[in-house]
Amino acid sequence: MKLNLLILGLLMVASTSWNVQTFTIEDDDLSAVPHSAEVVIRHAEAKDADLQKCEFVGKSVDLNGKGQATDLIVTTQDASGWDAALGPIWVLRHAGDSFVIVLSDGGYSVTIGKAKHKELYDLIILTESAGWSRQSIWQFNGKLYKKTKEITKKVN
Repeated sequence: MKLNLLILGLLMVASTSWNVQTFTIEDDDLSAVPHSAEVVIRHAEAKDADLQKCEFVGKSVDLNGKGQATDLIVTTQDASGWDAALGPIWVLRHAGDSFVIVLSDGGYSVTIGKAKHKELYDLIILTESAGWSRQSIWQFNGKLYKKTKEITKKVN
């Protein structure tokens, strides 16, 4: 019985020990992204002339929890004139010498959650303005992140 309680306690600690990470489009520690990541984003957004002129900044993150921050969350420098609560956001997985876009959306922040699907943590994107807020939950399907839930609320 005591052994079962000890094991249960250790499992509870292990399940809550993941440090939730949050990225915002206004973080002070965003830096230029690797050239290979920039090329991938520019190619994917080739039809958007405004984005072709933007500088991309981001942060290295660990999407699978294995202790290596080799993936990226990227936005544009100073949100490139977007609303303060909304900017473009890309999530890129490191793939050899390059990167692959696994999520492209807009928002203010991305939180890397505790739950995992297909070996990557779920992501929560938050967007808010004076009149509304939206929270969307994204789960990895083995190839891309897909939106699984969205909650929009009016803000007084």
